[in-house]
Amino acid sequence: MKIDNINTFNQWAIKGKDKGMEIGHAPAVNEMFHIISSKSSLFTSSFDVVDIGCGNGWVIRKFLNNNNCNYALGIDGAPEMINIACKNDSLGEYINLDIDDWKSKKNFDIIFSMETFYYLKDLNKIISNCYNSLNKNGIIIIGIDHYQENKPSLSWDKDFNLSLNTLSIGDWIDSFKNNGFKNIQSSIHGTKENWNGTLILFAIKN
Repeated sequence: MKIDNINTFNQWAIKGKDKGMEIGHAPAVNEMFHIISSKSSLFTSSFDVVDIGCGNGWVIRKFLNNNNCNYALGIDGAPEMINIACKNDSLGEYINLDIDDWKSKKNFDIIFSMETFYYLKDLNKIISNCYNSLNKNGIIIIGIDHYQENKPSLSWDKDFNLSLNTLSIGDWIDSFKNNGFKNIQSSIHGTKENWNGTLILFAIKN
């Protein structure tokens, strides 16, 4: 993740804006949890999960509310976000690192991410790493608000001092196909006037 992105999120954490992000993203994340439970049986037995771009750790805490969650790891490039996560949660593990450099030494049943992938410098590298870090029948599910068809998001780079990769829905699906995933499912959640909604991508590693 580029330095200007990390600096921006550090400042948001210091200013307490992480809580607003949590509230704003909650409906989409709830839908993503529904997709996991309806399209897989992973929530009904022991599972390990990683949240890529975990922010203040609120999604990790949500996973840990499930008694079948054996291990939950949150990674984020912004140290101030990780500091908040560690203060709020003693059960999950949180690591501050450049997500572009992440390569897991263990495999997971669920790879989750909300509002992170379009910040990354090498999308193919991270998706390939995700594929290699999933157990057989494991799932990846990501949510993104910045994509070509969601017109209000296209000025975010200038509005918030961020470096972004802008892809169409088709480009996102192709990027997953090109890195090993098959039968990628996509949906849009939360469409309203002047807002296309959150793009959710879901795939199972066969």
